[in-house]
Amino acid sequence: MQRNRCSHKVSPPMKPNRSFRPLPTLLVGFGVGLFFASLDKVLPDQTAKGALHGVVVAIDWLAPPIAGLFFGGAILYSMRHRSMLAAERTAAGVLAERLAGTERRQALWVVAAAVAHDLKNPLHNLQLLLEELESDPQRHAELVPRLRTNLGRATERLSELSHAGRAPDEAVTPVRLEEMLIELRGRLQSLATAAKTTLVIDCPRDLAVQADALALRSAVENVAANALEAIARRGTGGSLRLSARPVGGGSDLIELLAEDDGPGIPERLRERLFTPFTTGSESGTGLGLAIARAIARASGGDLACVDSMPGHTTFRFTFHGPDGASLS
Repeated sequence: MQRNRCSHKVSPPMKPNRSFRPLPTLLVGFGVGLFFASLDKVLPDQTAKGALHGVVVAIDWLAPPIAGLFFGGAILYSMRHRSMLAAERTAAGVLAERLAGTERRQALWVVAAAVAHDLKNPLHNLQLLLEELESDPQRHAELVPRLRTNLGRATERLSELSHAGRAPDEAVTPVRLEEMLIELRGRLQSLATAAKTTLVIDCPRDLAVQADALALRSAVENVAANALEAIARRGTGGSLRLSARPVGGGSDLIELLAEDDGPGIPERLRERLFTPFTTGSESGTGLGLAIARAIARASGGDLACVDSMPGHTTFRFTFHGPDGASLS
């Protein structure tokens, strides 16, 4: 059932003039009132004859009430302005509390979605392995250890959350890319097999970057898993190549490329590719690329989509090397 939305508009409350000062207003009111009260002293007295006699009499009677009205009006205006400021401060406090509550709820939602995203890959691997085991019970001895491994990875994902609050300097260390990519190939092998995709690793031995090892692996895994899922949706198989090399030119930067021959990124998604909750898959969370870029930038690097078209998509990580481009 569709909810009805309110169509009426509420008029905003009148905002007080913040430049208003009560004391000058009171002084002006008092001065104007004093002027009217003193007119009977300035003009001729009531015994004077002629055209001014009636004016003098009227001023003599009306000047004191008019002076009182001006002075009282200044006092009332000052009190009203003070009450409006107090009401505005109260409303601002209530609004700040509501915004803080909304931000807390949104933060919890983002954290929950990020946890769901990080658990999706190992749980998907478990599902694929269980399907293989059901279809071929004779492979029990081969598949059960792999089931245990992926279950351990899901548990590891949860334990990695305890490192989220560490200061960047505590987590950043030299990371050997070849070892990380080989480990990552093992973690993604079930997804690659299901997608009928060849996973290729090309990285010089001892090439290293300065980064958080767990976060770096998670970032590259997010990009690679997205590529494998896109190839799997196409259904014809393909290839995914993860390669790393120094940028050169006197720079200490290392680039890590993720290249696939999948269907490419839809045009409508390219401008918002790294915006959280942007996804082209019904089952996706839309957080993988946003998290991957945030991780890269937290380590002083970056992540960008270099190009994307049907048959070729390239994502490019850049990281700084640890004092040098390699570790001996």
